[in-house]
Amino acid sequence: MIDRSRPDYLLLLVTMILVALGLLMIYSASAFIADANFKDGTRFFKRQLMWILLSLPFLLLFLRIDYHKLGHLSTLFLLVSLAFLVAVLFFPAFKGVKRWIRFGPLGFQPTEVFKYSLILFLSFSLARQKEKVKKIKHILPYFLILCLASALIIKEPHLGCIFSLWTIFLVMIFVAGGRIRHLLVLTLPFILIAGIMVFGVGYEKDRVQSYLRAIEKPLSGDYQTKQSILTLGSGGLGGTGLGQGKQKLFYLPEPHTDFIFATIGEEGGFIALLGISLLFLIFGMRGLQSALKAPDLFGLLLACGITSAVMVGFLINTTVVVGLLPTTGIPLPFLSYGGSSLLVTLGGVGVLLNISKQRAYDRKKYRRITRI
Repeated sequence: MIDRSRPDYLLLLVTMILVALGLLMIYSASAFIADANFKDGTRFFKRQLMWILLSLPFLLLFLRIDYHKLGHLSTLFLLVSLAFLVAVLFFPAFKGVKRWIRFGPLGFQPTEVFKYSLILFLSFSLARQKEKVKKIKHILPYFLILCLASALIIKEPHLGCIFSLWTIFLVMIFVAGGRIRHLLVLTLPFILIAGIMVFGVGYEKDRVQSYLRAIEKPLSGDYQTKQSILTLGSGGLGGTGLGQGKQKLFYLPEPHTDFIFATIGEEGGFIALLGISLLFLIFGMRGLQSALKAPDLFGLLLACGITSAVMVGFLINTTVVVGLLPTTGIPLPFLSYGGSSLLVTLGGVGVLLNISKQRAYDRKKYRRITRI
């Protein structure tokens, strides 16, 4: 028996605060660039506001639709998202990479769609596997699917997305009951191939070497890393004040997208960064609580996957900004400028809220193969 109660309003509140702060900081970070390049200082602000207004109905829609109904469409969603990963390779490159499918002024990143399609597919399929997930032969097909997607994403290229996908994937398999030794056996060949591609074939070798130099001496890394660290350092404890940052004046690349966390650090200081981090921590805790209270294994895995996607995005983006990881192109969830990322993430939050309002009276009825 399932108790249909209210969704987690604290989770919703934290999400809306992050979205609102993102809109404010996008305007602050992009006004000068937008005015210089497009003669419209509010260009990025208006576009982000448009995407927020388009995304909120998706959040409300998935909040109302029982997440169990989505499970039966998971294979279809996965196949469509894989088709998008193939299709994007035939679209013109933008800034030297093929990550967007564009139709006029609008566009989306197929990798964002694939990420949440994979989470849905894994959750539904692994929940049906139950004890079988402890055997390597039953989790091997999932690895093959991810390897196929990784091969397509490498062609874009988008290494940061591959790292994000594998992290989410391993978390979900582990939570579902997969054995650590099986995960290592299946993951090590992929790591070896990645090492050969970088140091043997030379794929993205310059970026990796620049990252290794930056670990020893942060200001000896690539231009983006240096400017990001300088931006953070200039903020101090309390920041320079909203709109008063100087690094966004063509010094810091992508101040309103991938490096918006650095802009927040400059204008809001360490206190603002701490506040943002605390909001994400609350989001992660509430997402985990939704998973623990889910009425079945499918809901538990789906909540874990969605929460992991947001938290992994936050951790990767922030560690890039502080110079602990090479530049990856992963946006900061809810805060970075970008329509497709915001739309699918808020849709995922809608599903998470839907799970949070369904609770089981008799938990023993729903046997969970999990370590949580």
